[in-house]
Order: sequence, then structure tokens, then C-alpha cells
Amino acid sequence: MSRRRRWSALLEAARLEALTAIELYNRPRTTRRVENFLVHMHIAWMCLLQAEFLQAGINFHYRDAHNRYIRVDGEPKAWDLLTSVVRRWPDADDPVRRNLELTIQLRNKVEHRGSTGVEVLGMGFFLALVINFDEELTNCFGAGMTIAHDVHLPLALNLFSREGMASLARIQQSVEDPLRDFFVQARADVPDEVASDHRFELRIDIVHKRAPKDLADLAVTFVREDQLAPAERAAYEQLARTGRVIIREKHREVSNLGNLKPKAASKAVQAAIPFHFGHSLHFPRACQHFKVRPPSSAAEPAATMEKYCVFDLAHGDYTYTPAFVDLLIRHCSSAEGFREVTRAEPRAKDDA
Repeated sequence: MSRRRRWSALLEAARLEALTAIELYNRPRTTRRVENFLVHMHIAWMCLLQAEFLQAGINFHYRDAHNRYIRVDGEPKAWDLLTSVVRRWPDADDPVRRNLELTIQLRNKVEHRGSTGVEVLGMGFFLALVINFDEELTNCFGAGMTIAHDVHLPLALNLFSREGMASLARIQQSVEDPLRDFFVQARADVPDEVASDHRFELRIDIVHKRAPKDLADLAVTFVREDQLAPAERAAYEQLARTGRVIIREKHREVSNLGNLKPKAASKAVQAAIPFHFGHSLHFPRACQHFKVRPPSSAAEPAATMEKYCVFDLAHGDYTYTPAFVDLLIRHCSSAEGFREVTRAEPRAKDDA
């Protein structure tokens, strides 16, 4: 099977596993809800990361001290999820990595034991786990891969009645002390900027509103922080201090939003890998290797690989997407990958 067919099959498996996880979590009267959800979501993440590694030409199998494959039942043993996560996000305080590490630990704790109440304490982490998955999926393989079209807002009675809220409180109190302490310690062990990042834990505030007055209105409204009056902002900040936060809407309709010039992109790559990565030598060679933009003499300068590079007609130059930075980080984190991409010998950053 070709590499492309292999990672295409992995992507399809990843999407199906994620949808299965969400379906099991939202299904009424499901037993072992958290355990089943985490098992399937982690399989989804494993398939997605393996597809990324295949696309980038990264070998994700264990080797022994003699550089031979470690085999299980005759087949090369693939990296486990935690190893794959560390390889994908070298920064130990990356919010996505922290979320995955926490949910892996939690899965090990609730496996083969009751998980009553954990869905209440862990809801923000589970929401972030799914949203992070869809963002990683679409950032690396295109918006057409999203699972958002197949996921619907579940109906929940316990959030909108006094009896339901009282039930949630009772369920939360039923959690065993070791698991309750696990969540407290998990939040305490991360820097403040990670703890408040929605990619680590998504916390939302639900406020009752009147029924929509016409079909154009939605029953759910997302509030933009920059449109709040000072008194309204103060009220929401007070809610945030109780463990709930405002969802901030992403910027839009801005040319090249989030894209980087070569120097800034090179700095981002170098910060995440163990080697020097220069914008004047290594970055142009990386662009050539991945063919993200046409040569300078090309008749059509806008013929770029849009996922990674965008031509700015107004300025006559190119900007590069976060997805391209991620691709370079994944590939250039190893000496072998660095040589392949840059055609240069890697030099450690701590070298003089």
C-alpha cells in the first residue's frame, strides 16, 4: 500500500473513532461513559498522529540499541500515544500536549473501575480533547476533513432546571477523593497561562435567554468580549472567578491572519527543535523541499501550496501558515529529518 493510501486510511479511522467516542459519550444511560469516550478518542488521536508522521516521512516505530525494529508478533512496534504526543509537541507546556497527557492519565485511573461523576469534573478537558482533535485534523489535512458537520449539540436537561443542577452537584460530590484530588493537582501542576488556555480545558458559561423571536435567531449566543460594556465585562469576569470563562471569538476577515514572514517562521521552528534553523539558508531550502511556493522566476507567483504558503499580491511576497511551521518542526526535530529538509548538517543550539 502506498504511503498516501496508508495515511488516508488512518485519517478515515481517526474520524470514525472520534465520532464513535462522541456518540458513546452523548448516548443516554450509557455505562462506563468516560472510559469508552477516552479509549476511542485516544485511538482517534493515535491514528491522526500516525497519518501526520507518514505524511512528513517520519518513522514512528521503536528501534533497539542496534537500530533494529522492535517487533511484536513479527510486526514493527509503533510508538504509543504518549510517545507520539511528546514527539509532535516537544514543548512540555503546550496546552494540547498537556490536555492529552492529562486525559491519558485519567483513562488509566478510571479503567476497570467506576467513573461516576468524572464526566462532570472532567467535562472541560473532554471538550478540549475533541476540539483540539478537529483543529489538528483540519490544520494538517484541510477543512474538508472536519467532523464538525457530523456532531450536533446534545440536549441536556440537567443544565436548565433546579432539579438537574442539584443532580449534577450530587454526582460531583460522589467522586472518590483520589479522583477529585487528581483534577485539583492537574490544574495546579501547569503554568497559569496553560491552565487558562481553552486547549487545555474548555470552560464555558451558560446563561438563560428568551426564546428566539424569529428563525434567524439562535437559542445559543456566543458573546464577543470586545463588545461588552464595562459593567457587563465585570459581571462575566466575576463568573470566570467561579470557574467559568467567556469564549472569545477568533478574528476574521483579516488578510494573512496568523501567517508569518520567513524570519518569524524560522524563529518559531528553531525555538521548538534542538538545532539552529536560519531564515536565510535553512528556510528557503525547506520551501524548496516541500515545494510550497514556485521559484522566483515563475510566471505565476501565486501558484503556492495554499495550506502552507500564501502569495501577498499587494506586497509581492509570501507569508507562511502555522501548519507549515508545524510541518517543519515535526520533520526537523531529528537530525535525519533536518538533513533531508535543509540539505545541511544540523548544529545544536548550545554550540558556540
